Amino acid sequence: MTGPGQTPPTPQTVRVIHGAMVAGLILFGLVAHFVMLPKRSPGVGLIPLLPWLLGVSLVGCALGILLSMRVPRPSTNESPDPFWRRAAPLAMIAWTPLEGAGLLAIVVHSLTGSTAAAIVAIVAVIVFLLLNPSYFERR
Repeated sequence: MTGPGQTPPTPQTVRVIHGAMVAGLILFGLVAHFVMLPKRSPGVGLIPLLPWLLGVSLVGCALGILLSMRVPRPSTNESPDPFWRRAAPLAMIAWTPLEGAGLLAIVVHSLTGSTAAAIVAIVAVIVFLLLNPSYFERR
């Protein structure tokens, strides 16, 4: 017995995946800030690690930007479907460190109340929004 065939990613699928990743990051940030942060116990144990954790988040942002440079651009006469069959796996690999960076910064913010962590999370979301599928479709 064979399993169902995998369908190649279409432009709409890639946009939905990107949108879901960004929306999840933003919604988690809102919940962490307005629900988890007011109820937290002081995360004193994380304070000495704060610069290192935020550094890891910023490295994740930089890694996402560097990996986005490996995503191929469409050929002159290439339609979106064949382009995204080639580019979708690499684009998702580029988005993964950005999501991880944002999630780490949000968790650090929710545990410590650090404004710097909130700023790093916002930077991760902005970079994530800038590296949207339309960015990769430009020649």
